Amino acid sequence: MKLIYDHKDPIISFGAEQLKQSLERSGLFFIEQFSGHGTVRLPEEGILARRVPAQRGKAPRYEDQSFRIYREGGLVYIEGSDSRGVMYGCLEWAERLATGTELADGEEISQKPALGIRGIKYNLPYVPFDSGDPFVLNEQTCMDIAFWRSYLDMLALNRYNCLSLWSEHPYHLMVVSSKYRAANPFSDVEIDRNIRFFRELFRHAADRGIDIYLFTWNIRLTPEAARGLGLPENVGDFGNMYDDLIHRVGLPLNRFRGQSELIRDYIREMVLQLLITYPELKGLGTSASEWMDGSGYERENWIVETYVEAIKQSGRAIPFIHRTNMQNAGKEIKDMVQSQFDPKLFYISWKYSNAHCYSHPVPRFEELWGAWEGIDLESTQVLFTVRNDDVFTHRWGDPDYVRSYVKGMQKPYVKGFYWGSDGYVWGRDFQHVDHGHKTWTYDYERHLYQFQLWGRLSYNPDTDDRVWTYLLEKQYGPRHAPLFLQGLRHASRIIPAVNRLFWIDYDFQWHAESCLSQVTGFKTILDFADGVPMPGVGVMGISEYAKAEHEGILEQAAGSYEETPINIIGMLRESSAQAEQAASR
Repeated sequence: MKLIYDHKDPIISFGAEQLKQSLERSGLFFIEQFSGHGTVRLPEEGILARRVPAQRGKAPRYEDQSFRIYREGGLVYIEGSDSRGVMYGCLEWAERLATGTELADGEEISQKPALGIRGIKYNLPYVPFDSGDPFVLNEQTCMDIAFWRSYLDMLALNRYNCLSLWSEHPYHLMVVSSKYRAANPFSDVEIDRNIRFFRELFRHAADRGIDIYLFTWNIRLTPEAARGLGLPENVGDFGNMYDDLIHRVGLPLNRFRGQSELIRDYIREMVLQLLITYPELKGLGTSASEWMDGSGYERENWIVETYVEAIKQSGRAIPFIHRTNMQNAGKEIKDMVQSQFDPKLFYISWKYSNAHCYSHPVPRFEELWGAWEGIDLESTQVLFTVRNDDVFTHRWGDPDYVRSYVKGMQKPYVKGFYWGSDGYVWGRDFQHVDHGHKTWTYDYERHLYQFQLWGRLSYNPDTDDRVWTYLLEKQYGPRHAPLFLQGLRHASRIIPAVNRLFWIDYDFQWHAESCLSQVTGFKTILDFADGVPMPGVGVMGISEYAKAEHEGILEQAAGSYEETPINIIGMLRESSAQAEQAASR
């Protein structure tokens, strides 16, 4: 048979490579033919992967990132209007070839993305928002292009199209400006090496159909940058904003940073250099909240005079993502920042489940917290930040939960999401010693199933269990894959149930997996007894349950809730038993 595709398109070529591997594993002989090289005669038997561009004056035949696979005789067509769609079609057909799924003559498979942007929140370990082993032990890994090639290939295979990189102050690592050369502590040789590294990273992402966004923290500096600007080093102090810094220097330092014309010009120049240096950089994101002081007008004006002005000076029309956590400035955002952009290039980002996506698949914080006050959702695009600050060590994987979560995010104003954490880096695995059981190098490989669920289901929420079994067979074999799927499905219900019964908003206050708080330490049974349930999702708290039982009105009081502590305790016991049973087989 013939395999025909556009080999000059790296995105389609990546999909075709998966087709070739699947054909080879199936023992099927094929010959490659590249479209665009002379006249391509369609064979009687083969696979034709191609873009079908819109004809002049007509709408595209297929939506962005969608594909259609159909058979005419012995020829299978894989079509899409764009390269991503064709790649996803190739991936789908490669998988079906591997599982022996047939496609009858005249039958077709059509899929389109449930959410247009399906992304990852990745903390760079360079001036990170958090601290600890995940960051310190991954500094070398995240400057290793071999890691990023492997990681980006995995993201593409699982239908992600966005990688957001987060750092409080990445500029010294990524760009240099003669205007502020002293603010960059690296030598010219080191700067050149770093720029070449990030360019290669961004190019590989583009070749996999993945857009890179860079998120920064507004007025944050490093001590080295502050010194290079001629300012005291403590102006560049950084760390968690809830530590002693906020009490030691606190608001006066934040106000100085926000009002300093020198810092304002420095940030503007650094953003400009980013956009000039990296044409593959898709867009930028920031907020006007954390560490910033002043009124909503003052903070948004700072964003306009730095980020927005730098974008204008660059001459690039790029997407801009405005985070809205910890602030109520909807009117200011709309009037001052959103009005500066083409509506298709402006996004509002909001923490959909706060810090705990593993809690309830349909959180209600949008309504409870008035997330969109002052924002016109008819003309505004929203991206959800889906924060997993609960599961870093143990594997997690419940397709039913993720499916419900994704379907809950499908709202007219929601254009997509990115998921990840503040407190962890899925880089090199540092938690396991290299005994025989360890068959992986990187943390994302250990948590591969979790990545597969969020990527695949946010593209197609109706993906069924047969796909997960097939994917898990590669790691666990045909005998153990179904057991792993079933056992992990039950085990993964434990932390969401705990979070529903015992809710604390922020990650530094509560990490369910370790039962720890950065603020108060280990949580005891007394903490749970005094705790409150997740708001808005119909869970009755422990203290309320005990009070109602004591007063003899339990049946009446519990009737207005969907879950009581007894329901959740029963679920925890059942899930634990089912997980143990699967592990013992």
